[in-house]
Amino acid sequence: MELLLSQSCIWWPMVGEGRTIISCGIKAMERSGNYLIWLQKGEMLLKPHSRVQVFEGAEDNLPDRDALRAALAIQQLAEGLTADDLLLVLISGGGSALLPAPIPPVTLEEKQTLTRLLAARGATIQELNTIRKALSQLKGGGLAQAAYPAQVVSLILSDVVGDPVEVIASGPTVASSHNVQDCLHILNRYGLRAALPRSVKTVLSRADSDPHGPHTCGHVLNVIIGSNVLALAEAQRQAEALGYQAVVLSAAMQGWGTPAAHRDDRYQCHGHPPLVPAASVMA
Repeated sequence: MELLLSQSCIWWPMVGEGRTIISCGIKAMERSGNYLIWLQKGEMLLKPHSRVQVFEGAEDNLPDRDALRAALAIQQLAEGLTADDLLLVLISGGGSALLPAPIPPVTLEEKQTLTRLLAARGATIQELNTIRKALSQLKGGGLAQAAYPAQVVSLILSDVVGDPVEVIASGPTVASSHNVQDCLHILNRYGLRAALPRSVKTVLSRADSDPHGPHTCGHVLNVIIGSNVLALAEAQRQAEALGYQAVVLSAAMQGWGTPAAHRDDRYQCHGHPPLVPAASVMA
């Protein structure tokens, strides 16, 4: 994919952590162009007279009216791009709450209520994101579609085991692989289909005739620039540079940190001689 540099960038930063990433991105973006940044409240202080415009929202990592206003500003910028433009999107985990743009006539409150009901009944994060994307203008490839025919390059920091780009931050530049029947199956499973607001039924009923997501993927390039696997490889390299014999035990640990750490002694390095001095690395 040949990239043609332009003057329009959108940045989707990390939520809660990643201040170093934020500062590095600011330095890169201040060199040229117009920029919109949206992030969790209280995460950034800019120098006076900065050319970077910041929107804050999603307090407590929950979508809110401030995040909705930011999402609509992002959508407006993307829809104004042309085939001569390049849209640069920096994506990290936690972005779902920062990009709430429900498909009309669904309201933010209706979408929040449905999400809470699904979560309360035990829906998985994958199921929640399937519903969110079906009701969103920008998730599930909607941002890439809004920017068409501009070129879109997404640099992605993964917080999901296996790095599925469709799942990370609900995949704003990746067309969703799910359809309306998947959504209805989830809603039926948790006994919520009959109680859906009319607005949600309207959006789902017309989705098949108005498919959601980019009409073509030829204008989109998604690149994983950070992940568990990459971080573990670097941690192993640094440990070996300090004189340790390091082995990556797992790149797929899931759960709270302390219990996961206690599981360390359950792992055995099969096929390896005793490591002295030893360093085990997992995430």
